[in-house]
Amino acid sequence: MAHLVTQDLATALAAVDSAAGAAYREYAPQMIAYANEQVAAQAQLSPPFDLLSLEMIYRTHAEHARYMAEHFEHADADALATMFTWVYRTYQMRGAIPRAFPVDLTIWRAAVERYLAPDLAAPIMDVYTCLHEYHHALIQEVVEAMDTSEHAAILQTHIQNYLNALLAPDARAALDAAAAYIHGPDEIATWWECVIRQAMYEVGQLWAQGEISVGQEHLATAITQRVMAYYYPQILDKPRDKGRVIVTASPGELHEVGARILADILELNGWDTYYTGANTPSDTIVDLLAQTKAQVICISTTLPTSLPAVTELIVDIRSAQLDPKPTILVGGQAYLAGPELWQHVGADWFASSASEGLRYIERIHSSGDTH
Repeated sequence: MAHLVTQDLATALAAVDSAAGAAYREYAPQMIAYANEQVAAQAQLSPPFDLLSLEMIYRTHAEHARYMAEHFEHADADALATMFTWVYRTYQMRGAIPRAFPVDLTIWRAAVERYLAPDLAAPIMDVYTCLHEYHHALIQEVVEAMDTSEHAAILQTHIQNYLNALLAPDARAALDAAAAYIHGPDEIATWWECVIRQAMYEVGQLWAQGEISVGQEHLATAITQRVMAYYYPQILDKPRDKGRVIVTASPGELHEVGARILADILELNGWDTYYTGANTPSDTIVDLLAQTKAQVICISTTLPTSLPAVTELIVDIRSAQLDPKPTILVGGQAYLAGPELWQHVGADWFASSASEGLRYIERIHSSGDTH
């Protein structure tokens, strides 16, 4: 079934020419607004959206438009199918139910029909129709990978236990919470991305809402760094034979947990990773690229105010005439404000999660696309 999904998706994507893809990008803001309005119009978010917050749905729609625009440009059916299964798995863990996804795909198909000229809309609508028709097959891949409802419930319990430890604050309890799940390197990546990432996001939300102090947020970060350091020796034991990657936070950026999650997951998957941590100056990063001859650099940014520094860093990297010329991947909360921000800073690609970043780096590595 998986082969049939990608085969039909490849046919549909091949029919989306550059004019249709450009029109989709141009009207993305209007289509996002339309999709948001359609969901919000449901009184008190009736099923199937009632378990999600409007904020999460709006963020999902912005990410969806960006993902689709990129895949219309690259026409990679395997990557699109993989992305959708990852989205299904991730959002089910956050409380979404499977039948929410085809409803949302129908809304997006209507948005395309509403805003694009008929000849440009038709091939894009065919892609949405294909995704809708194969929704159950894509969901089944998630189910086969894990018992979704059971696994989601287990992870949610772990997230809550870990979050409680961070807010206590109790480093011993945080380590105990991790030890209850992690029994070897295979569980580390899931804990890092599904538990630590979600718990730290919740901590950030509580701080933004004024429910905890900045000191509590800093303590939560410090405890998380201790937990990650505790398990790092298991990551060091993994072979690293795929290539060299630099992972850094933005110049001036003090938030580094997201970058560290990515660095560790890359190392767990065989990449020789150089993690610079927070607030590394641009000239130091350029020097490190020249010294290591890394094929990829990943830049993590949490605050939108740090994006100008990212633009300057990327200009410096491009101007250095490095050999090999590194692929530049960006990510972090700062980019969720707009689907085009990663292009504005001059990056080659954007990843909304560590697993997506890993998939992108693995794909360009396997295709020989690294510069």
